[in-house]
Amino acid sequence: MTDPHQPILYPLLIRFAKTGFMRFVGHLDWQAMQQAMFLRAGLPMGVGEGPSHRLKVKTSPPTPVGVASLAEFTYVLLSEPVYPEEAARRLVAHCPEGVSVLAAKDAGFMVRKNPFGTIEAAGYSVDFGEGVSPEESAAIAGMLEAIRDEPGPEGIDPEDIKPFWGRIIEMNSENGSIGLLVHQREGDTFHGAKCAAFLEERLGLPHYPIFTKLDYFRLKPSKRKLFR
Repeated sequence: MTDPHQPILYPLLIRFAKTGFMRFVGHLDWQAMQQAMFLRAGLPMGVGEGPSHRLKVKTSPPTPVGVASLAEFTYVLLSEPVYPEEAARRLVAHCPEGVSVLAAKDAGFMVRKNPFGTIEAAGYSVDFGEGVSPEESAAIAGMLEAIRDEPGPEGIDPEDIKPFWGRIIEMNSENGSIGLLVHQREGDTFHGAKCAAFLEERLGLPHYPIFTKLDYFRLKPSKRKLFR
């Protein structure tokens, strides 16, 4: 039963992009950076009752260092109501280079205890960048197909590809990039940065492909995109 003496809190879901050099910022630093942004923006943040008085903030699963993201979601509980558009406007002024506010919306529909508990998969794009020949692009696609399928790439020790082997669910190619749908589960997550480094070294590429996280999905009972 809900405690009638508990203060009313107002949930907000904010979608950030983390690109450029910001993709090399680790998850803990990213969390600290966000909290500083919220405070500088003057948002009325809900605060926990413990001795640490932590802000009531939850973030979507960590993005590996070296991977860009258009799907950095943050669930925030505010102590006072603020229109999502106003919250986004305030935050934009305090975003460092490489961080963008893509959207903000009321999050009353989400479960407070584990707002990201429905995530089962993530969508990625793999961009080859300049200087990669059509033959190298085809080799990248072929290697990703081998990583997706059993028994894995021929002549490669499974331990070398353990962080990303067997985690690709779907794959498609278009316009010089590859789209991937991969598992995003605790203890069984696709590691795009390690996959990029493997592709660069194994195929002798001029630089490693850039993986960008695009969206989150639920797979059962039917595949659907989350947090639109």
